[in-house]
Amino acid sequence: MLNKLDKVFSKSKIIPIDNKSRFVIMSDCHRGLGNNNDNFFKNRLIYEVALQYYYRKNYTYIELGDGDEMWEVKNYKNIIDEYIDIFRLLRKFNERNRLIMIYGNHDISKRNELVIKKYFYKYYNKKTNKEENLLDNLLIYESVILNYKNNEIFMLHGHQVDFLNGTIWYIAKFLVRYVWRFLEYIGVKPPIIEAKNYNVTNKVEKRLEKWSEKNNKILISGHTHHPIYPKIGNSLYFNDGSCIHSDGITCLEIKCGKISLVKWSYKIKKNKLYIKKDIIEGNKNIKKFFI
Repeated sequence: MLNKLDKVFSKSKIIPIDNKSRFVIMSDCHRGLGNNNDNFFKNRLIYEVALQYYYRKNYTYIELGDGDEMWEVKNYKNIIDEYIDIFRLLRKFNERNRLIMIYGNHDISKRNELVIKKYFYKYYNKKTNKEENLLDNLLIYESVILNYKNNEIFMLHGHQVDFLNGTIWYIAKFLVRYVWRFLEYIGVKPPIIEAKNYNVTNKVEKRLEKWSEKNNKILISGHTHHPIYPKIGNSLYFNDGSCIHSDGITCLEIKCGKISLVKWSYKIKKNKLYIKKDIIEGNKNIKKFFI
């Protein structure tokens, strides 16, 4: 399976960055329909507040796959209707060339340019009764490489080394759409989805970590929903976690040549509820990981 990563790496879009560059990397939002199956719904406000912060602070937003739950949902326009405020915010990033979208297994349909044009370029504004631009001219990638002072940071969703969710993803999609989402609706845990099965998660992460060590490149993925920030000298594999944790969302920040794992969540102080960002790990210089 590591050969798959070699092929993906060779076709990756390369983006030069420096100490002035700012990126936030999020994945696995699984934006759905706002119903009981929509794991993102409970964190939508946290996510929107975080996105507004990163927009104001001039970050480029990288969505590292599975942004939309396109396995469970048949009509993708319904996802946009449910989260139109969030998509309008993404449009602002896109208009300023600060939006990079990578597809995962649950939104693998985005690799089809016709799907993107049909569902994401425009939307119907119910207030004005007109069709308006949304994410027009958006490009979707399987992977990108951030080149920082000749040190390469390879970024992809991570399903490429997962047999069920990558190689035979169409079978997994069928199970999710027609079997597991109904089990989840009545409270039964789906048995072998990647983020809910430790054995599957561990195997996927080990493969990604092995590739990064073999090629001496930082590799950042999502897919497993398991946030990872390695110790310097131990590994080059990072994972941004997900936006559907029960207690908030996690993401990675790259700023001033440093990388951090952060968490956004609800806090209570003096009987007031608010949303706060905490650094879980990091603010360490990227170059030190290569040394």
